[in-house]
Amino acid sequence: MSLPRESSATPIREPAPAAVGAAALPPARARLRPAATLYLGCVLALAVGGALLGVRLLQTGAAENRSVHLGPPGLGVPTATSFGSVEVESVAQILGLTPQKLAGVTHGIHSLVKADQMQVQLVLALRNRGASTVPYDPARFQLALVRADKKTRTYPSVSTSVRTGELTARSAMETTIAFVIPRFNPKGTRLALRYREPGRAPVNLDLGPVRSGGSLAAVRAALKGAHQH
Repeated sequence: MSLPRESSATPIREPAPAAVGAAALPPARARLRPAATLYLGCVLALAVGGALLGVRLLQTGAAENRSVHLGPPGLGVPTATSFGSVEVESVAQILGLTPQKLAGVTHGIHSLVKADQMQVQLVLALRNRGASTVPYDPARFQLALVRADKKTRTYPSVSTSVRTGELTARSAMETTIAFVIPRFNPKGTRLALRYREPGRAPVNLDLGPVRSGGSLAAVRAALKGAHQH
């Protein structure tokens, strides 16, 4: 009786079982892990950059929203009064007319502003913030010429769009008021609106320098020539 022969084939070894708790990743998923990490890093960097940019824009917007006052200190800024506020909204310096521009007609013209004079026209806004009616009188406004040495000369108004009246409670009104002043003044002379209230110190609003324009000698010669005709 013959004995069975031992097989000469190489035995097939079973793979060792994986350790408990170890994650066996398929080869394709293992290759995707670096790409996913890079993608998440880019997303995080973009998010942080966007947040910083948003903060910078908010800071820039806040800086731009701060009001910047341009021009003389008394122009376009409400100033407190006993009843509320007064504000000079605009200033116009209008030069007087020479006889040549009037074609020689210099007599019989009502409110004529001569060549050596200037009309200063203001637009005012008055606001009554109180609970009672207050009187309004344009005579309380004066235009002052303030020289560099602080010497001051005041001028009354010559015309106004709103005459003496009343300003009702919690209301506002706009009026135009005009003054006539000398056209030529010492260098450094400035305009100032003065508002006077009984029992209170006057309110003085600086409206900037006087802009005479032209030549004093030329204006004098034009006026002298007109008188000789």
